[in-house]
Amino acid sequence: MYQYLPVASLGRMLVKCGALIAAAAPLIAQVTPVASAKPKDDSVITLNPFIVESAKATGYRSQQTLVGSRTAKNLLEVASSISIINREMIDDMNAVSVHEVLQFGVAGVTQNVKHNDDVNIRGFRTIFSLRNGVTKISYKRNPMYDVERVEVIKGPGAMLLGNNNFLGGGVNLVSIKPSHQRSSDVQLTFSDHNYVRLAANLMGPAYKSQDLTIDYRATVGFLSADTDKEIWQEDQKFLGGGLAMYFGANTSLLVNGYFYKDNGYFYWDDFLDYTTTLGTTTLPMTARLNRYSTKSFSPARSKNAFWTNQDSFVDVTFLTKLSDNANLRIYYFGGSVVDRRRHVRGITVLADNQTLARQDLPLSLDNDTNNIQGDFNHRLMAPGFTLDTTIGVDASSSPTKQDQSVNVMPSLNTAVAGFPNDDAYFAVDRPGAGLPNLTSTITRPTTLSYYFQENLTLLRDKLILVGGLRWFRPGGSDRNNVTGVVTDRPNTPFKTHKYGIVVRPIPTLSLYYTDSENAFPQAGFTDRFQGNDALGAPLSVQEGTMKEYGIKVDHAFSDRISVYASYANYDMALTHVRTLGVLPEGRPPGSIGIVESAADFVQGWELEYGARTKLSAGVFDLIGTYVDGKSQTAADKTVMAADFVPKKFSLMGRFGWTNGPLKGFGLGASYFDQTRKRNANYWVDFPATYNVFARYDWRKNWSVQLNLNNITDERYIVGIASTGLVQVEQGFDAKLALRYKY
Repeated sequence: MYQYLPVASLGRMLVKCGALIAAAAPLIAQVTPVASAKPKDDSVITLNPFIVESAKATGYRSQQTLVGSRTAKNLLEVASSISIINREMIDDMNAVSVHEVLQFGVAGVTQNVKHNDDVNIRGFRTIFSLRNGVTKISYKRNPMYDVERVEVIKGPGAMLLGNNNFLGGGVNLVSIKPSHQRSSDVQLTFSDHNYVRLAANLMGPAYKSQDLTIDYRATVGFLSADTDKEIWQEDQKFLGGGLAMYFGANTSLLVNGYFYKDNGYFYWDDFLDYTTTLGTTTLPMTARLNRYSTKSFSPARSKNAFWTNQDSFVDVTFLTKLSDNANLRIYYFGGSVVDRRRHVRGITVLADNQTLARQDLPLSLDNDTNNIQGDFNHRLMAPGFTLDTTIGVDASSSPTKQDQSVNVMPSLNTAVAGFPNDDAYFAVDRPGAGLPNLTSTITRPTTLSYYFQENLTLLRDKLILVGGLRWFRPGGSDRNNVTGVVTDRPNTPFKTHKYGIVVRPIPTLSLYYTDSENAFPQAGFTDRFQGNDALGAPLSVQEGTMKEYGIKVDHAFSDRISVYASYANYDMALTHVRTLGVLPEGRPPGSIGIVESAADFVQGWELEYGARTKLSAGVFDLIGTYVDGKSQTAADKTVMAADFVPKKFSLMGRFGWTNGPLKGFGLGASYFDQTRKRNANYWVDFPATYNVFARYDWRKNWSVQLNLNNITDERYIVGIASTGLVQVEQGFDAKLALRYKY
């Protein structure tokens, strides 16, 4: 019988684990060389290659990341396309979801839906975000109350991330690290519809002695709001924190965690114009909202629908310096999601173009994630070269239980106000709501993987050769709780790779090339004579491949002017795609069945750039992106891949006055646009949107900020699941924030 681990039990278990590790850490520290008995305030174990120095960020520019290789690297040294959105950008946008920040500073990433972190990266879908480098299962938008920066790595992520699912790339949310310096950051944000959001981060030293330093972070978050739609609401409560314990100068233990409760309701609650949006995959029609799908339209009343979500996680990172050239990292991540909901949704628009066929969808989801990683890094230095070797192992388990029913309920005449038949319908028990669910399943995927990566640096850091291999051993089982049938999950072991080269002719310029892949074993057979006979060849292992070359620049012309940019040209493919086609020995000839086509592919180039200029009156920061690409599906080479956006543009700038009568005042604006995409049988077009923001700082600690988003009030479609299942960007949004920081 499936059981999920209660949050309280999970917390107690991790506290005990942390106490044991903390107790053992001084013993480990005693057998490791100690460079200094007393750690410096801002440089504790900074030589450890698993530590990122985020303090090096200036303006919208950040230099270092862990996500490219699990060891801290300067972006110019990484043979990959990596984008970083730092805290300053997040603050300027006053962002509450990852979608808001991914529009700017990151090329090739577009939004699929609104209610969770589902994105499209270079034409391939990425459903979940990462949290501190590990996949964070979440069925709603991940909270941003304690996020220090957002990192995006492009391309197959199996070798680097230990997760084989990220083909287009991964989005990593990094927690704020506890600081040696006592500080606080409290912000209250207000908007219409009774919108109130609190985000507070307090941190500083908790304890300090000759051999032990403890820093803390405490985070509190709250969000409450109504909306134009009667069925929608915001209701969030967040409590998080972190501890950083330093045992001497060479050993540390870092703990992050949060408890997050989101009872807000945001779902697919709009519908299309039936008369103008019918199309096919090969001949899509432009999607248009129905005239009755207004900003205030709801497919049901709030009292008949709910979506409660309880999300918690904790991670523990143990770092120690074993010698002058060897470092060890041990990492644990544990998460739990308890998701309960009842969606009342439109599913199809009837021929009169105003009647909405509806479904009642009770659903419950429980997920537990456990991930353990171990990484050992060694540096060999010799005349003429440096060899960095990293070896590691990952083990993960992520069981999920899902109970669901789909009940047909009375249709809704959207041209007439009210819900005349709903009281009678909801007065009766239904499957999943008073009666047993129609479906109940448990999936228990497990994965063991191990890897090594070599970085060989030659010619006084002018040439870097990168190579790595990772082996995966998947396993687990699936169970249908209705029938009792248990099915083993595919357990074929496979290997992935990443190779690259970086050339740095001068310290501020690098050129790189990379070749990486994911692998996806497939179960089953193709057809041979007729559809569904499964008499053909076994389905091949799919390969997600990428070849990419690029240029990176990070150059300061003077202490007043600096620029940074990256250009990437990529060729990506998913091979052995299972599609329908003409069978090789079809009877009769021309019979259609399951075949394997060559590949889905995406090709294109991306440009990300930024600049910082210091003038006599103040500082100007600029960041922009541009992407241009094309895609092709295996089933039909004339059809663009679903949700692929050929072109995307963004620009964001800010000027902050540091002298003169406007000292303390800052003004900024941003622009975003993308070309249309194919979503199922429709073209979905995105209009250009414009944001402006202004901030005034006074008395060193206080600031007030105004954000005006989507100032042209564009109400546009974000995603489509069917003619009656649509998500829409609702239009103009204004937020006023008061902030205290020291």
